[in-house]
Amino acid sequence: MSAEDNQNANSKAASFRAILDFVMGTIYVVLAGVILYSRHFGTIELPPATVYGMSGLLIVYGIFRLYLGYKRYKQER
Repeated sequence: MSAEDNQNANSKAASFRAILDFVMGTIYVVLAGVILYSRHFGTIELPPATVYGMSGLLIVYGIFRLYLGYKRYKQER
């Protein structure tokens, strides 16, 4: 395997990782929205502090994953 082939494989892996970070970040933010939505309509019976705490953590982690994906995507280009 030549150096060019190795670099091409690393580039594809980095691109896949960036896309994975975008997708997972979006999923975490959407999941936080679903938890908040279910709290207001009584679908899930959890204390408000638990719902808001879980949603807040999921939003922060989702934004972090989106940022990581953006940074990896920019670094690749």
